[in-house]
Amino acid sequence: MSEETLRRNFGKLHAMHVAALTRHLVECRRFCDGDLDMFLVMTIIGERTFPVRNAPEAMSHADFLEGSVSSLEPAAINLQSVSDYSGIPRETVRRKVEALIAKGWVVRDERKFVTATDKAKDNLAGLTDSTLRYLRDMEIALEASRAG
Repeated sequence: MSEETLRRNFGKLHAMHVAALTRHLVECRRFCDGDLDMFLVMTIIGERTFPVRNAPEAMSHADFLEGSVSSLEPAAINLQSVSDYSGIPRETVRRKVEALIAKGWVVRDERKFVTATDKAKDNLAGLTDSTLRYLRDMEIALEASRAG
């Protein structure tokens, strides 16, 4: 879809996006004990653990859920990188990472790099379902925009 089409149909798309995103963020907050900063830190670490460059073209949802993050080559990320990227103060990132380590969702290696774990993938499967709902809602909004 072209940027022109998106701009022409922005009102309806924006409203549908905000509604879907709000529902998804409520779920994100719930899964992270009411802490959206923790969710954001986890998401950044997760994105570096499973970067786009390593995402198989033909990976199904079931393949994702059954796979292991240990088979991936993560991109290096540390506390300072998370802080710089997110704008969250480094000390706050440190506290969030410690909480994520305590949950078993993140591990830190000898170089102080952090990666997501299979436990995070498993514990956040419901949030992955919320992501699917969000993407489905956006697909419906974009299809409606094309038709309109």
